[in-house]
Amino acid sequence: MYVQVSNYSKVIRGKEILRSVNVGFERGAIYGIVGPNGSGKTMLLRAICGFIRPTSGSVSIGGRPVVFNEKLPEKIGVIIENPGFVGSETGMQNLKYLADINRAFDSAEVTRLLKSFDLYDARDQKVKSYSLGMRQKLAIVQALMEHQNLILLDEPTNGLDARSVGVFLDQMRRQRDAGRTIVIASHHDGELTQIADRLYAMADGRLSS
Repeated sequence: MYVQVSNYSKVIRGKEILRSVNVGFERGAIYGIVGPNGSGKTMLLRAICGFIRPTSGSVSIGGRPVVFNEKLPEKIGVIIENPGFVGSETGMQNLKYLADINRAFDSAEVTRLLKSFDLYDARDQKVKSYSLGMRQKLAIVQALMEHQNLILLDEPTNGLDARSVGVFLDQMRRQRDAGRTIVIASHHDGELTQIADRLYAMADGRLSS
């Protein structure tokens, strides 16, 4: 199993946010996690990234443990909550800055993604001038542009119009066909039923298939 979450629990201020979650994700597949706001979806994605410390349990990626606040064992593309772009910089400047952290700027792939999402002509505009939908599309581009092996997306279609949702679904299929592991959290299963190889439900910190 490429990603393994084992007996993972998280308690915050006496409240159990994640309750003994056990789940595995294989390479080359799309997984959907559906649940209402506050059900634990976002916290599970944060757990996989090592952004939180488990109360109990563990996460591994590619057989290597994920440790809180330490370098991840794999490259991960992530959208969790609001993307933190620098508003005074252009869309392209933001992407280059993020890619340069891993020295992984692929100009051809960035151009392809920007054109797919109709952002190419806005690449030199400051992000503070972007609409909500444009910011969301830029976030999707940054999550995919480094050929990441694992892609974790929290409500990725927020603010997208119908055409952009269609482009997003096509891009997810493309990533799956390239052998990547994709986990998408959403409060509704509308688009997920079209692309997910497996769907899970999240409620009160518990994950069920």
